[in-house]
Amino acid sequence: MWKNYKQNLIPLIASFCVLVIISLLYLQKISFAQTFLQRLNSVAYDLRLRATASGKPSEFTPLYIIDIDEPSLKQEGQWPWSRQKLALLIEKLQQAGSAVITLDITLAEPETNPVDLIHPILLKNKPELSNTLASLRTQLDGDRYLANTIKEKDVILGYLFHPYSNFIKGEIIPSLVKNDAPLEQLSSLKMQGYTANLPLLAHVAAQNGFFTVQPDSDGVVRKAALILEHHNKIYTALAVETAKAYNLDEKQESLTLLTKKIANTHTITHAIIAGQKIRTDPTGQILIPYIGKVKTFPYISATKVLHDQKIPDLSDAIVIIGTSAQALADLRTTPLQTSYPGVEIQATLIHALLNPELIPYSPEWKDGATITLFIVLSLLMMLLFPMLRPLSLMIIGFMLLAIITAANLWLWSVPRINFDLILPALLIMLSSTAFVLHRLILEHNQRQHIHNMFGRYVPVGHINRLLDSPENINMDGERREMSVLFSDIRNFTALSEGLSTHKLKQFLNIYLTPITAIIFKQQGTIDKYIGDLVMAFWGAPLDDPQHAEHAVKAALEMRDKTRTMQKEFRDLGLQETVSAGTGIHTGEMNVGDMGSSYRRAYTVLGDAVNLGSRLESLTKQYGISILTSEETMLQCPSVSFRQIDHVRVKGRQEPVKIYEPIALTNTLTSKQEQRITAHNTALSFYFSGDWQQAKKALLRLFELNKEPLYQVYLQRMQPLDFHSPDDWDGVFTHTSK
Repeated sequence: MWKNYKQNLIPLIASFCVLVIISLLYLQKISFAQTFLQRLNSVAYDLRLRATASGKPSEFTPLYIIDIDEPSLKQEGQWPWSRQKLALLIEKLQQAGSAVITLDITLAEPETNPVDLIHPILLKNKPELSNTLASLRTQLDGDRYLANTIKEKDVILGYLFHPYSNFIKGEIIPSLVKNDAPLEQLSSLKMQGYTANLPLLAHVAAQNGFFTVQPDSDGVVRKAALILEHHNKIYTALAVETAKAYNLDEKQESLTLLTKKIANTHTITHAIIAGQKIRTDPTGQILIPYIGKVKTFPYISATKVLHDQKIPDLSDAIVIIGTSAQALADLRTTPLQTSYPGVEIQATLIHALLNPELIPYSPEWKDGATITLFIVLSLLMMLLFPMLRPLSLMIIGFMLLAIITAANLWLWSVPRINFDLILPALLIMLSSTAFVLHRLILEHNQRQHIHNMFGRYVPVGHINRLLDSPENINMDGERREMSVLFSDIRNFTALSEGLSTHKLKQFLNIYLTPITAIIFKQQGTIDKYIGDLVMAFWGAPLDDPQHAEHAVKAALEMRDKTRTMQKEFRDLGLQETVSAGTGIHTGEMNVGDMGSSYRRAYTVLGDAVNLGSRLESLTKQYGISILTSEETMLQCPSVSFRQIDHVRVKGRQEPVKIYEPIALTNTLTSKQEQRITAHNTALSFYFSGDWQQAKKALLRLFELNKEPLYQVYLQRMQPLDFHSPDDWDGVFTHTSK
């Protein structure tokens, strides 16, 4: 496990750096990236809002928009309408049972009195009409008529603040606000100017409120202020005043601000409106909880109200007079869509203040929880990712991303907690990318290393398996049970003396190519070529439970292949028959990447390897092509063997029984079975010390088969007159390699 972490040190460091950078970005300690980050957060916010918008306002808050729409402008004339028409609209809305009438329009200009137009002309010709004109002027005063209409009614007038302009028009009336903090230390937003209603109208309205909404830097309206400050006085929003007027059971003349002192600033945390405690940001703003696209709230054309056409029941409803007409330019861009009427933004705000559980908020513990989330995510990835492959890494990364996104959406939808999504997602993606890239580079290097090390020495199937499971390779060296094979051409020196250098090269290529192919076919690994000698092993670099059987099968195929290649050898100029001796032993060996800093090789070492080499040398003395140890024979149930001898080889005190593989058992002929039986019978006499019987059996076998092997035994017994010595144990000691 620690090896995995050591190999992944670079992505672990990179992941830690990502954690630090993401945390600093969140804490706004890296200024150059803030604009880009805010844009990303805005995009994520908008997507989340669209995904969770229900499209259905509360049934318990009847709220209607009286729309000065295109049909109304066509029917009643272009805006502004006369004050009398506006007064008539208000009168009819009250008669329809409206509880609160809110105007999302500003009446900043006095209406021209028709008497003022004719007054100079009439007085010039008929001065005696002066008193009559004065009386008519009062009767035809549209502003006063409207003021008298809204007087003592729950009519809320709206006005507009200017954040950067000192332009002032009309009159604004400070709101009743309870706040223990000095205004100069309050963290509210400061406004410079305003466009408000005529003083005559402002003073008779039930309340006045601003409908100013400031878009974010990308032009999208996402937040709205509940309070604003102008010249050290606090003013409340149109939605706030409407909610206060509507909530009769919690009649509250003032708005209460709750603050928290940080250094020399009193930061706003909550606003209490009509008995409802609402969380705000430090400047007194809330996120606008948009419910749906345009006309989520019911619209009623103003001209229908004026002409007593059929409209919904407005009993105890809030009605907001505004416009969706493009010509009046009160259309805004919102997260849900562009060209969103400003009047519906106000409707959404009023609906939210009357249903504060819909308003998303950021709790005081948000920063601590977010940083903790960053740390937990980073630690989880740093602990888990070093153990995974690239595909698993990407899958786990996507799962973490999905979990974080789902949790974020749940927090937004149910408890209405607003957590940032972009930075946690960015943390996961950057850390995952660091690990994936490192693993891909590491695996590429491992694949290249495997190709470089094993490409010429192991079969293609082995290479593919090694590339699929590089973790199974132990390049540092290990001890395991394996089978080793040595194969050497008999009398190669004498054979090669008659060949030119070019012919010798051709001969070795012709011989070694199919021999290597056979070893590869039987899943062997070529250790080395030493002239005409081939050394191979089975059981590494990949485990092979049948390593002994594969080695013996390879030797049998090599023997048969050499016999069938005699014509090709003769074509090269070789007159003698080419044959090879092969020795195989199975035992524990050391295998690994060994050598010096200048030259290394993946090879096997150990006493078991030396025994395999000795067996190859003994094939010449017995006149047979393949010799294996007893350990090899015992692991080859599908091959038929005959015992050759029980010997003690040079350099090794422990005796070993040696065998010759004849053929695969399922291909054995009856004649071969008879010869094996006769052979084993003769050797049983020999090993038991009954040399007289052994002599007879061996002579009979030699006469039948002419095998040099039997001459070896007969010559070995002859000096002792075919009588075994008293200390006979059946073991023959070879004094040469």
